[in-house]
Amino acid sequence: MKSQEILRDVAQTIEDIEKKINSLTKLSDKNKQKALKLLEEARRNFMELSENVAVDNQELANFFLKRAVKIKNNTTDRYLEKMGEKEYMKDIVVLNKYSKAAPYDFAGEVKVLHRAYRAFLFGMIPFYIVSGIFGPVYAVTALILIIPTLLAMLSMRKRGNLGLMLAFAVMPIPMVMGAFSIRYGIYALTNQEELMRIAQELGKSLAFAQAIAAIILLAGAASLILLGYASYALYKHRHAFL
Repeated sequence: MKSQEILRDVAQTIEDIEKKINSLTKLSDKNKQKALKLLEEARRNFMELSENVAVDNQELANFFLKRAVKIKNNTTDRYLEKMGEKEYMKDIVVLNKYSKAAPYDFAGEVKVLHRAYRAFLFGMIPFYIVSGIFGPVYAVTALILIIPTLLAMLSMRKRGNLGLMLAFAVMPIPMVMGAFSIRYGIYALTNQEELMRIAQELGKSLAFAQAIAAIILLAGAASLILLGYASYALYKHRHAFL
């Protein structure tokens, strides 16, 4: 695949940058060491990726190469005097992030993100259902979380870091709610008086009350399991989000 060759060129360009950095006089020793560490990691990531390409994406590979070449051309004392160390280091940090995110585009690992995204989506749905059952206070809490949930889903589909942060921000309450729902569901199903109270409040039969308790239990379990997996998967693959 053509992408393999281009990614090797990216790794080679990064190696050239490392050599040029050693001769800089306008870059502090602290930033020089930091830059070399980040570049070494990026070079290793791109080289390893070039040997495991499953999806040929020449356009993206060329984008990485252009970024690397730009940094190589800017690795001069003259550029540092003009733009400053902060701007130069920012480009190196971004290139390092690209090297960590690239496997999800070239090595077929993006399917893992799709599973995490679906787990988040389907884990939030039971939370909204259960919140409506428990009453106005819980329903209001659910309504407050609707907008950040939608923004998280939209941003995560584009692999935006904002979506990842929003997902981590909204998941704790639904997970706590899931645990509470499991506890309450078990309590209701094993307590005849509670079932009778539910049936009386709803004006339905005891069997209907049992069904409601079972729905609460199952919805809570589904929400807790799915969001627990989503939390783990999204954190593990957090480098895929930019």
